[in-house]
Amino acid sequence: MSPLKTLVIILFLAFTWQSSSAQGIVKREALTSMDRGVEAMEAGYYEAADQFFRDALSKMTKLPSNLAYYFGRNSYHLGKYKQAINWLNKYVELKGNTGQYNDEVREYLELANDAFKKLREDEIGRTQKQLTTQGYFDCPSDYMHCPLCNGTGVLITPGKFGAVYQTCPYSGLSGKLTCDEYNQYLRGELEKKSE
Repeated sequence: MSPLKTLVIILFLAFTWQSSSAQGIVKREALTSMDRGVEAMEAGYYEAADQFFRDALSKMTKLPSNLAYYFGRNSYHLGKYKQAINWLNKYVELKGNTGQYNDEVREYLELANDAFKKLREDEIGRTQKQLTTQGYFDCPSDYMHCPLCNGTGVLITPGKFGAVYQTCPYSGLSGKLTCDEYNQYLRGELEKKSE
């Protein structure tokens, strides 16, 4: 074998060894970050744990199922319930019902779903409160679509011989209500228009 071929083979082997060695170091660093994240999470330092988990995730090419569990559990403690649900569902997707953390995942999924639902209900309540001040809906324009006829001015109901068309009793054919009329309708105080 010529010295040139020998040199090429040696360089190729050295490069391959160095590349696999570098990958091993990166994987080891990722696992170390994940372990530090678990320690921080168990000590109640959820923000720090989140950073460690993100660091580990950025260094890994494949997502270990236990990292999905840790991320989900930690996200729950950070109040990021939707994110927690997504990560915990990812764990279930990866491991099925046989995973090491299966019981914990079910518990945290239930907690996260309940908290997310409560958060949504509170958000809806705040929004309704913002939109209504002392029972008055603050209309975005001078006129609103009538909620009964959806702004068409016509009510369509099934009858014995097909559809029955009727002019909307509140908005007439216009399908619009003034802001005051709309608020009266919401309070159940709007009188039907005479035909």
